[in-house]
Amino acid sequence: MNFVESLTNRCLLGIYWTMGLLPLPPVSELLLLLLSLLIRCIWLCYFLVNIWIGCGYLWMESKLSIGFATGTAVFIGNALLSLLIQVESMWKHHTHERLENLRFQLKLQMQRLGMSRSCRRSVHLLLLLGTQLACEIFKSLVNAHSQTSPVHYKSMAQMWLLRTRYIQLLGQLIELNQRTLQLRHSLLGLAAGNDIWQPYAVEDWKQLETLCMSYDRIYESYEAFNDCYGWGILGLQLTCGLEFVANAYWTITEVYAEQRIYMVVYNGTTCLAMGTLIIALFWYGDASDKNSRQIGCLIPKLVKPLGSKRYNDLVSEFLLQALHQRFVVNAKHFFSLNLQLLSSMFAAVLTYLVILIQFKFSEKSSQIADMPANTQIQEI
Repeated sequence: MNFVESLTNRCLLGIYWTMGLLPLPPVSELLLLLLSLLIRCIWLCYFLVNIWIGCGYLWMESKLSIGFATGTAVFIGNALLSLLIQVESMWKHHTHERLENLRFQLKLQMQRLGMSRSCRRSVHLLLLLGTQLACEIFKSLVNAHSQTSPVHYKSMAQMWLLRTRYIQLLGQLIELNQRTLQLRHSLLGLAAGNDIWQPYAVEDWKQLETLCMSYDRIYESYEAFNDCYGWGILGLQLTCGLEFVANAYWTITEVYAEQRIYMVVYNGTTCLAMGTLIIALFWYGDASDKNSRQIGCLIPKLVKPLGSKRYNDLVSEFLLQALHQRFVVNAKHFFSLNLQLLSSMFAAVLTYLVILIQFKFSEKSSQIADMPANTQIQEI
């Protein structure tokens, strides 16, 4: 299992580097730096070409329909977001390096607690990647049969870049959550063997101090994670939410009006692919806050009325730390990723779907009004 974990991590690092999702190498590694800059220039040209193509669609189309305008907005928005993520990966070089150092320090502290077991991320990430790959193959087969989307192949690379960014974020969150679970299990073991009517032992104080330091390292890791990926998370939720609404709208209108089965399957598969990534990110974000709350509930069980003031003061400081330093994943403090927000987003999606469908009916009514009288009778 360790071999699979190591192989998965190495392959993912290679993919992240190829897609420009990692910071630039230092100047001392000149050849690697030049190659990385070349890769980013290629991505930059690709994004600019897609933006130009999207703007050309808007310029050439004299009378925009709701579906066409929405699809073009999604296409241009994804290109702009991909460009933003590339800039963020270079701009947050120092924050990314700090996050990597904190992860290494946290791993060492977990070993001091006797929790040296490696993080099992590969199964979760491979399952998500397999789902995305299966959906993409299925969509490509459908598009090859019926030419469902005119920009399917043009947008494939940038869509995979966005999905890979999701995988990168999820990999970091899964590791942090597993470190938090290891800390909670150590704290639970210390609380289970605690006899409140016995004075504390020196080993108890040292272990509690290590737990406090580990909690502080995890909190700093979450803060560095939010700073490093915050703007990208914000853009991902906005554009992917728009894409989810658009594909759900196209699916509903196809079922109601045209009833083209290939369009329904294509758009439904896109909703499934994006929905799994969004739900997974919010699920692990909510798990982070849940773990910190559970740790806060365990700390009062460590108090020893007959213990020394030094030990009980450390317990009080640890409790205050857990109350004020929560493990929260946020998008530059605009919102926090949790299941409550996900339910609110689902309600917003339904609202926007109703609005788009109303625009669709209004558009169809205006088209019928512009037709000759005999054609209107046939339409009715």
